[in-house]
Amino acid sequence: MEMREVCYTMEAALEKAIEMEAKSFDYYRNAYLRVKDRVAKDVLKELALEELDHKYRLEKAFFEESVSLHESGSATGPSMNLTLMLEERPLDSNSTDQDVMIHAIHEEKRAVDFYGKMAEQCGGAPLEKMYRTLAAEEQDHLTRLEEIYEKHYLQEM
Repeated sequence: MEMREVCYTMEAALEKAIEMEAKSFDYYRNAYLRVKDRVAKDVLKELALEELDHKYRLEKAFFEESVSLHESGSATGPSMNLTLMLEERPLDSNSTDQDVMIHAIHEEKRAVDFYGKMAEQCGGAPLEKMYRTLAAEEQDHLTRLEEIYEKHYLQEM
């Protein structure tokens, strides 16, 4: 997705963020239906519900003065940067649980990058805080996925 160096209006910014959250929800819902590993399934379900909550809060913000998002409260560490070493492949009917996890890690990294870039472009504007909060929440998701990936798959390498 190409991004221009602009800070969008409140409405346009919300539309972009809603679109991103809807895409993430759809991905996690579909991945949930594909995977067999119980731990991965539980995490994908939890992430799908969190993305749905983000989308709801962003849609609600159209009618309010501010965007009500939870501050990221997880005490997760920085990313392991697994996207640098894990090749993302399109998912198909032969995809393994590991393939789904790799794809999810890349999805979250794209969301972190998107919201981080939007926060930079809106530096000093009221929307900067919303984008920073969303970036932090997506970073929490990324870190959780990376931790699960490390526990289940990196030990096999």
